[in-house]
Amino acid sequence: MTVQIQPAAARPETGDIAPRLTLRHRSGAPFDAFADEEAGRFQVLVFAGTLARPQAAAVVDAFAAARDAIDELRVHVHLVLPAAEADRATSAPFPVLADPDGSAFRLMGVPAGMGADGAAVLAIAPNCHVLLRLDAGAEGDPAAAVLERVRPLAEKRKAAGVPSIHAPVLVVPDVLSPEDCRKLIGIYAMQGQEFVEPGHNQLQGRTTDCKMRIPEYGRNDRIDHWVCAPQTNNFIDSRLAPRLMPEIQKAFNYRVTRHERYRIACYEGYRGGSQHGHRDNSLPFVAHRRFAVTVNLNADEYEGAELRFPEFSEAAYKTPTGSAIVFSCSLLHEVMAMRSGRRFALLAFLFGET
Repeated sequence: MTVQIQPAAARPETGDIAPRLTLRHRSGAPFDAFADEEAGRFQVLVFAGTLARPQAAAVVDAFAAARDAIDELRVHVHLVLPAAEADRATSAPFPVLADPDGSAFRLMGVPAGMGADGAAVLAIAPNCHVLLRLDAGAEGDPAAAVLERVRPLAEKRKAAGVPSIHAPVLVVPDVLSPEDCRKLIGIYAMQGQEFVEPGHNQLQGRTTDCKMRIPEYGRNDRIDHWVCAPQTNNFIDSRLAPRLMPEIQKAFNYRVTRHERYRIACYEGYRGGSQHGHRDNSLPFVAHRRFAVTVNLNADEYEGAELRFPEFSEAAYKTPTGSAIVFSCSLLHEVMAMRSGRRFALLAFLFGET
């Protein structure tokens, strides 16, 4: 017997995935709580139909009064207003978002416009699930209620040791031997010294290795060595096919049959750029990717460059030399800045027939 899954209720509840709202910054740029630069941190959307009425103004004032605690916990607050109100709110205490068609206000049950009063609050966790919804007219201090919910979660995210919310990653030891790792580092050093401009289209038809700076969100500490030579490609296949692919199939029930060109990445020096993560399959030309793989080649020779999955915790993952960490390409992740030394890692993007 099978049972039909019922659709979710329209209004978001605690634990639900946050709704995708049609909101815009004052500049006109779209706001997306799931975007790389927003996800992975606590977010609060304060819906106020107008700032000219006492109930809505009181809610906004409560968050403004709690600004120090909000900043300490690194909570990002946005004030959501109807489009006409957003244009006038030049002195608002938080960044302003406009609801151009009123759909977000309707979803939250907040009346909008100069003649209406009321406000509602939507607190969103780093994994974009709803932490708390306070409806219009809710009693008590809304900022205090949000901070009471966020504070213990923020402390857990910063705690040392195994995180209480573990990212869904797979770690497989001994995928490469120490000798294998040294061989790949030697290939990076001795082969493929030609630099090409960033972009997958630069590699069409190549049969010789090359190097490319990877300016992901403006960072400047990473250079990838693209493995184009069949001999090196076959060597890496001979290690990953029997040692890693069966584990992926066992853990994720997915059969990997293909991969993009392998890369040997080198991280060194000042990171720069925007300090947030990215996803590996968010653009059309990489939408086929299913899993990302990182194998550290010299984990004992550098500090920094840990992997972080901010939707789940602040935990930093650094696998031993020769071990692979595997994760879905749809997960938001970030390689942290280098602190000392030079890091080498084998990178792979895997996929199959589905």
